[in-house]
Amino acid sequence: MKFQESETIELKRTLTKDFAKEVVAFLNSRNGTIYIGVDDNGDVLGVSNVDKTMREIRDIIRDQILPSTEGLCEIGSLLEDDKTIIVVKVTKGTKLYYIKKEGRSATGCFYRDGTSSTPMSEEEIERRFIQTYSKHLSMVQTPSSQKEFSFNQLKIYYSSKGYHLNDETLVDNLHLKTDDGRYNFLAELLSDQNRVSIKVARFQGEDKSTLIEKSEYGYQCLLVAIDRVINRLEAENITKSKIVGAQRVDKRLMDMASLREVFINAVAHNDWSIVEPAVYIFSNHIEVISHGGLPDGETKEMFFKGISTPRNKELMRVLSDLKYVEQTGYGVPEVLKHYDKNVFDIEENYINVSIPYDAEVMVSMRVNDVGEENGEENGEENGEEKLISLIQENPKISLSKMAKELNVTSRVIERIIRNSNKIKRVGPNKGGHWEIVDENKQSES
Repeated sequence: MKFQESETIELKRTLTKDFAKEVVAFLNSRNGTIYIGVDDNGDVLGVSNVDKTMREIRDIIRDQILPSTEGLCEIGSLLEDDKTIIVVKVTKGTKLYYIKKEGRSATGCFYRDGTSSTPMSEEEIERRFIQTYSKHLSMVQTPSSQKEFSFNQLKIYYSSKGYHLNDETLVDNLHLKTDDGRYNFLAELLSDQNRVSIKVARFQGEDKSTLIEKSEYGYQCLLVAIDRVINRLEAENITKSKIVGAQRVDKRLMDMASLREVFINAVAHNDWSIVEPAVYIFSNHIEVISHGGLPDGETKEMFFKGISTPRNKELMRVLSDLKYVEQTGYGVPEVLKHYDKNVFDIEENYINVSIPYDAEVMVSMRVNDVGEENGEENGEENGEEKLISLIQENPKISLSKMAKELNVTSRVIERIIRNSNKIKRVGPNKGGHWEIVDENKQSES
């Protein structure tokens, strides 16, 4: 057998003091094998006292490396060229491993880089620590990688509800720091500037095949983002009126109280260590997705009864203080008064709630869109001609600008484009453009 060092193989003449470092590097990076009794050139030297050396290796792995590596390291021997060498097989772990006496520092944490075991930077250690443990830590236990924050917007929200908190009491009362005094992920969510954004995407039809718009609500205090998304949902929730007898009756596309509850619940119960919640708008429904599934210990039966086990209890406390949520299990049972259980798709890693549009309002919208809003019965046909003219003037024109120029809703524009054989979108929503298809060239081809 020819031995050669690689990303997954380490050769050592003898058991040396840096053995723990090599094991840690494989634990943190990839499966690997350490051969003891083989020099760097691949020549087999053998180990003189195999049993004693194997006991020392077990002691090093057990006593010098944290956390526990139980089940990840296999120690054996191999006879090669009539000489016995020791083989240590290391399986990549799921945690951040380090040398006990050095701690979680650059001198204690290593990763496999080619044929070398390289110290991690402080930033890499922090990133891996958060990545490794965030699923097991609450957001108040998870340190933010940012060092300084301001909370002016948060203080304004609390002041509007009669709370008057200065910086010190705000941080203490809302648990915005970890036990060792660092700002945590809850602080990052509530700060004036952060890296967190809730996405709202609009698709052309009933599925995700054609994206026509994507908006970002965030990069500032989460409460501001929540309000902006709710305002967007209010704007999407069209109201249609009709006269019944002597009374005017208003009917909305969706039950707004239910839609609001679904969105706030997605924010409150989302596993923010995975990704932010999102809202998807389709031609016949809206989906609100949160990540992480049900919190540990909560069943679907409990969920539908409104027996809530908050994943982010400190965030829930903030939302309760500011009257976004009730802590009485009101949310889901209220939604079920208007929609069936099948609007909830509950899986291990996510909860997706699909709120359908009211059929009567959709019919009314279709009638008004092609007639009243376009001003004539064949509004969509004329609308296509006008859109072609606008696109020829400006191939990068936005949907909202089209709607404004034609004095119709964005929904009408979407339908005209969907039904048109002449208008084609090239490239993404941002950076792409419109093209007009030459029907004569199409038929020739």
